[in-house]
Amino acid sequence: MKATARRTAVLAGLTATLLAGPLAVAAVAAAATATITLNGSSASVTGSNVTIAGSAVTITAPGSYEFRGTLNNGYVKVDTAVSGTVELILAGASITNSTSSPLYVTNASAVTVTLAAGTSNNLTDAATYTNTGEPDSALFSAADLTIGGTGSLTVRANHADGIVSKDDLVIQSGTITVNAVDDAIRGKDSLTVNGGTISVTSSGGDGLKSNDTEAGKGVLTITNGTITASVADDAIKGENVLNISGGTINVTRSYEALEGLQTTISGGNITVVASDDAINAAEEGVGEMEPSAIAFIRVTGGTVVATGGTDGFDSNGSLTFAGGTVVARGSSTRGGGEGAIDADGPIAFTGGTVVGAALTSLAVFRAVPNTGQGWVAPRFNANLAANTIVHVVSGSTVLGSYRTSATVREVVFSSNRITNGQRYDIYTGGSVTGSNVGGLYTGGSIAGATRVLTGVTAGKYGRF
Repeated sequence: MKATARRTAVLAGLTATLLAGPLAVAAVAAAATATITLNGSSASVTGSNVTIAGSAVTITAPGSYEFRGTLNNGYVKVDTAVSGTVELILAGASITNSTSSPLYVTNASAVTVTLAAGTSNNLTDAATYTNTGEPDSALFSAADLTIGGTGSLTVRANHADGIVSKDDLVIQSGTITVNAVDDAIRGKDSLTVNGGTISVTSSGGDGLKSNDTEAGKGVLTITNGTITASVADDAIKGENVLNISGGTINVTRSYEALEGLQTTISGGNITVVASDDAINAAEEGVGEMEPSAIAFIRVTGGTVVATGGTDGFDSNGSLTFAGGTVVARGSSTRGGGEGAIDADGPIAFTGGTVVGAALTSLAVFRAVPNTGQGWVAPRFNANLAANTIVHVVSGSTVLGSYRTSATVREVVFSSNRITNGQRYDIYTGGSVTGSNVGGLYTGGSIAGATRVLTGVTAGKYGRF
């Protein structure tokens, strides 16, 4: 070995030794957790980079900070210009502020809120803030915010929003309950849910939301977790993009349940109820019944049960069913332009199993293509009452069985068992068996049923 190479190897070895030894110890010591004890109207700290003035606690540098106890009228603030992540460990902390936000970040590179295992934590803000501008929510961050851990967090937002990040907000885990006057959880640039059990209630706003209109932002992504929502407006909304690939979603009350300019559902178990459209894609500024060139809804997987007071699915652009299991119900009192499946642009059935039922099954203003996967859309001679069993039958073989949940006049059914151009008989009555998804059963029998329609041609809708 040459001398130069030998010196390089020695220096590399010495550097590695130092990093693994004394320097590593120093690094750990610099990042040691500070513990803040909340004592009603005051707080105390063991550690550094924390200033306390009465009931006001300020974190001034990156590091890990653990909070325990109760603060009756005060706040925790993060304000640091130093690069690095601030971790706030809530380990049985309850913070109430009667004049503003109880926990907020004015300046930081990134912040992580960790919910310590086995602990319950609470944040409650004021109904009226004495400050103007920011903070404006019970848990507010001007920086990227990540929430994780296995403990629980309950947020009572009396002023407006519950949890807000002006940048990216990520929920990794934890049990999170938010009761808000306005929006429950909002990540302005993006909101990503990768896990956790989330329950949101809003008396005047949205549930989960990403609201930036700039291209590449306003993105809401759900990959896992359990979400329950009961809200006044939109339950889950990505201003530009909504992507759902997993998890369990249950919306029990909303104006519109799922909304995004471009909405893709590729997985998950989704049950949503809305007074207007259950699942909606709309482009701002585009007129009613004017097709959008960029708005779309695509379902490629998962299980979706969508019940809308107006439409089950409503896209101002295109609407594609390419996989998964979908049951959509629209208005039981209005037909025509309102229905189970409504699109101003083209509709395509290319895969999966789809049932739509309402006074109008396909609220469309152009012919639905009879290419791709087969579909059949019978219109009955009279309205069918709730709990009526409908069978699509070929010869004596039942291809699909559905029990209505409200008054309907039309049903559309698509699956790989239907062939466009062929004729099918429609029966009511009989019985259903097997598993049930939104009224769609895996088995059915026409024994005792009545054939109400004969020779309905698949791939043809009566309005065209």
